[in-house]
Formats: sequence, C-alpha cells, structure tokens
Amino acid sequence: MKDFILWWPRFFKEAWITWKYRKVVKSIEEELEAEANLRVDWLGRVYTVINIKEEFQTQPDLVQQSIVFKELAPANKVLIQYGLSDLSYPTIERIDGSASFLVTLYPDNEYFRIPSFLLSTVVTTGLGFGLYYGINYLLTLI
Repeated sequence: MKDFILWWPRFFKEAWITWKYRKVVKSIEEELEAEANLRVDWLGRVYTVINIKEEFQTQPDLVQQSIVFKELAPANKVLIQYGLSDLSYPTIERIDGSASFLVTLYPDNEYFRIPSFLLSTVVTTGLGFGLYYGINYLLTLI
C-alpha cells in the first residue's frame, strides 16, 4: 500500500528530473558534440558509438566494456561540469556485426514509464470510483 500511495509523487519527481535533464542537455548540445563526440536525440538521451581497437576485440566482454567506460572520460568531464554526471546512467549495447558499442546516457526512470503510468492510472481510477460508490452506498443506508 505504501508503494501505491508514494507512486504518484515519485512519478512526478522523475518526470521533473527527466525534463530538467533534457532541458540542460539540449542547451549544451553543441559542446557535447564538439568536446566529447556525443549526440542528443529529441528525448534528451545522450548517445555515442565507441569503436574497440583490434587488439582488444578478442578480449572478454567485461574487458571491452571497461575500455568503453575509459573512452567516456571526455564525456564525463562535460557532464560533471554541468552537474549531470549523477543523473546520467549508461546503457551499453554491442552493435551486431561490428566491434562497436552504442552507449546511451539517460536518467534512470523507475516510475516515469508508460506501462507503469497506465497501470497506476487504471488502479487510481478504480479506487476513486470504488470509494465514491462505496461512500454513496453507505450514505443511502443511513
């Protein structure tokens, strides 16, 4: 019950953080592209493709991902400068058929998602109607 009661405040907090993140990232888009070779899409996600050198291509995935993190150092400097480093969570995906990784930086959203929004809207509406008709029923008994 506690999670249900706190879901809406958490949803709006994450929505606000995501909106602020997008706003700041859009304002420094040129700097991100010039200094760290990062691109920004219309949702405010920051992304880049990192190529792995040939001598590291035979290494295990964990080693390759650590190389990817090392290559993100210029991006981290820019994100730290604007206070976005604690909000940016990386998603690393291998690009099929190549020795490259797609790295996406975006705030971690647990509550600000469409499926959870729809589910909570349905549950909240159901509880609202249930309370309304339940109270009306009780009042007719009096």
